[in-house]
This record gives sequence, C-alpha cells and structure tokens, in this order.
Amino acid sequence: MTELRATHAGETEPRGAARARGGFTLVELLVVIAIIGTLAGLLLPAIQSAREASRASSCRNNLKQIAVAMHLYHDATRRLPPARMHDAGFNGSFLIILPYLEERTAAELFNDKVSYNSTLPDAAFNREIANTRLPIYLCPSMYLPRQVPDSDTSCSETGAPGSYAVSTGSELSFIFSFIPPHNGAIIHPKFGITSMAKVGGADGTSKTLMVGEMDYGLTNYYWSGCKTGQTPKWGETRWAVGYPGVTWASAAAPLNGDTLNTLQHGIFHTEFEAFRSDHPGGVNFAFVDGSVRFVSEQIQHHVLKALATRDGAETIDASEY
Repeated sequence: MTELRATHAGETEPRGAARARGGFTLVELLVVIAIIGTLAGLLLPAIQSAREASRASSCRNNLKQIAVAMHLYHDATRRLPPARMHDAGFNGSFLIILPYLEERTAAELFNDKVSYNSTLPDAAFNREIANTRLPIYLCPSMYLPRQVPDSDTSCSETGAPGSYAVSTGSELSFIFSFIPPHNGAIIHPKFGITSMAKVGGADGTSKTLMVGEMDYGLTNYYWSGCKTGQTPKWGETRWAVGYPGVTWASAAAPLNGDTLNTLQHGIFHTEFEAFRSDHPGGVNFAFVDGSVRFVSEQIQHHVLKALATRDGAETIDASEY
C-alpha cells in the first residue's frame, strides 16, 4: 500500500515524489554538459591567445635587453658588435655581449682566443659555457622539436639552443668571393666595422634591422653525416655560434619560410638563414635604434631587404612595415 504524506495545500502525494522532481533528468544533464563544453570551446582560444601574448611580450623583452647590451658595447668600444669575434673560431655576437647581460662571470671564464667548441686545456670552460641555456636568448614561444645539442656524439653538435640571430644584410651571409659582402648592421670583421653614427648617417637607426628571431621550423632540413635515413634537424640556432643560419640571418629570403626551396649559386638555400619565428603572422625585431617591433610576414620582400641594409639609400615609408 502506497504511503501518503501531506502537502502545503493539505493534499497528499506519494512519499519520495518530491525528491524525484528535485533531481536532473538525463536530458537535462546532457544539455548542461553541452553548454559547459560550448563555453569551454569559446574560452580556450582566448586563454591560448592570452598565453601567446604573454610569451610574445617576454620575447620582445629579450630582444630589448639584447639591443641595450649591444648599445652598451657600442658605448664602450665606439662600434657595434661584429658578427664574429675573429677568425680563430666561430664565436658569435651573443658571446661578445655577455658582460652587458649580467653574465660577466661566464664572459671572463670564456677564452675568446679560441673557438667555442675548443678542447684545449686553456679553454676548459668554453664548451660548458656554450652548452649553457640562457633564458635571455630563448623566446618562450619557440617550439624546440629536438634535443640541442644533440646527444649523438657522431653529430659533433656543440651549443645550447637560441632563438635570435643578428642581421648581416640583404644577401646571403656566407663568406665567399662570389657572394656580396655583408651590408647590414652586424657584419663580419673582414668587411670593416659598423657604428651608430655610420648607420644613423645613412639609412637611419630606426629603419635598420639589428637582431631578429630564428626558430627550429625548417620542415625539410635534415642531418647530414650522422643518423640514419632522413632525420629532421629542423634548424641550427645556437646562441654562441657565429655562423650563417645559426646566429647570422639575412633578408635573402622572405620572413617565416619553413621549407628549403630557393637555391642561390647552386648550393645555398636562402631560407636556411631567413628570419622566422613561432609567433602567428610575423617576426619580432630589434632595430639599431634599440626599438623592438613586430614585422608582418606579409611585408614586401624588397622592403625587408631595404630594412636589412645599413646604407642602401632606400626610401622606406613606415606604413610599409
């Protein structure tokens, strides 16, 4: 026999009916889940966008500090840092400016008379310093698809990863008699010296690239001489090494090229030393005047080349980049 209980109106109903009405039906539960899923789908892109904005801001801050360090070096020496210390090794610009980035101890321990990968007894710290990851030289947005340096000793890779490269000019940065000399802000010592006065008196410091980004995004760049088959290498950017496609970049190719396609002189792919980043739509640059700006990958190639030269006498409108 069904047990009855009184309601507020004095009527009676089966005990437990009120409890049954207070729960969710399966349809209602599915509707709630669908609404939560929709909201999450709407919020996720916004969260990802906010995270990327934060990473991009940190990346620009790194470039700003690098630019300040290069200015401090200029104040001390009356010249901009060279792309390489000298011909004794492949020690790059980012090693040269370590004292101005609060890395004086590392700079003092490093023997700059020999290469970053030297095994000589009087260069005991060179490889250790070169293999040290420095946050100032790593963009938080950059995806690293492999171990750097690679643990396979047969590959002979030395140097911690980096995300930035100096601008050697508008043409390939390899040094051969059949390739034009560096015409950018940061150049090999054999091509002379550059300074704020020289750049400012020519193309202008606010219209000349100094440092930009270079990621590990080359989809068809493979290891050679070690590993089996076509093992992707993705890139070469290592902060201590002064060499084309490692910390030397040029405007020989458009921004953000991720495939080696264009050959010059039959042997050099221009995309190998292109400025490229993992930011959507473009690349961050520090200009010679110290300003940091985001340059769209849609920039006309001739405009990019003009920004890369220090004394090309090109006329560039700010709206073009």
